[in-house]
Order: sequence, then C-alpha cells, then structure tokens
Amino acid sequence: MPAELNETLVFELPSSVRAQDLCERLRLRWHCDSYDCADVVLVAAELRPRADDLGLLLRAVKLWAGDAAMALIRFHLDGRSYILESGVGPLTVESDRTVSF
Repeated sequence: MPAELNETLVFELPSSVRAQDLCERLRLRWHCDSYDCADVVLVAAELRPRADDLGLLLRAVKLWAGDAAMALIRFHLDGRSYILESGVGPLTVESDRTVSF
C-alpha cells in the first residue's frame, strides 16, 4: 500500500440493510463496519498492507454494487470524495470524481 494513502475507505449507502450486506461481502478479506448517520449509512473498510489492496477493494465493492443493482456509490479516501460506477442502471453524478474499475 502506498505510504501516502489513508488506510480507511468510507462508502456511503442509502440504508442499513445494504450497508450490512456490503460488510458481509467485504469481511472475508477486510476489516469493516457500518455506522448509521442521519441520511446515510457509512461503511468503513480498512486497507490491508498490500500494494494492490486499494484496487482489490474497489473491484469487490463494484461487483457487490452491480449485484445490488446500485449504479453509483460515493466513497471517501484521503479527504476527497469519489464516485464508483458499477456499470448497471442510470447514472446521475454531480461534481465528484468518477472511478471505474
């Protein structure tokens, strides 16, 4: 893992049911937990000390999002927000950076 990256990614999900589902999928490889915050549920996942772990985590979330029929997922890394496209459904993005894997 590059030294300049924060070790935790935070994903925004619309419901605690989807957040728990994502946590179940990720827990096989990453330490993660969900946090209920007013309008959104956050899932925090910790990167492992592997150079390719960021890409592996984002691909895993993208596959889950496709299975869950979610077109976009906002996530935060190093103080910036990004949008991960799953490749399913209609896309509606405002001004965040878009990431495709």
